[in-house]
Amino acid sequence: MLENERSRGPNARVAQCLAALFNPQLSPGTERTLRISQEEIGHLSGLSRQRVNHALQALEKRTLLRVEHVGITVSDPPGLRSFVD
Repeated sequence: MLENERSRGPNARVAQCLAALFNPQLSPGTERTLRISQEEIGHLSGLSRQRVNHALQALEKRTLLRVEHVGITVSDPPGLRSFVD
């Protein structure tokens, strides 16, 4: 499992990391803001904070999430789960 995770591109690794933090059975209207730092995402995904920042920008351009001051709001959890770079 770890080898498969590490063989993905950095954007996909960040997407998968964030998607794993959500219960797939979330009902509509459920809070989707993760109060997590880019450094913490880096530790979970095995990437540097700077690389996480670039990945978050790329995922934000695809409207899968929004980077905010208080955390990251995920607008499309299924999209994150299926994201592949």
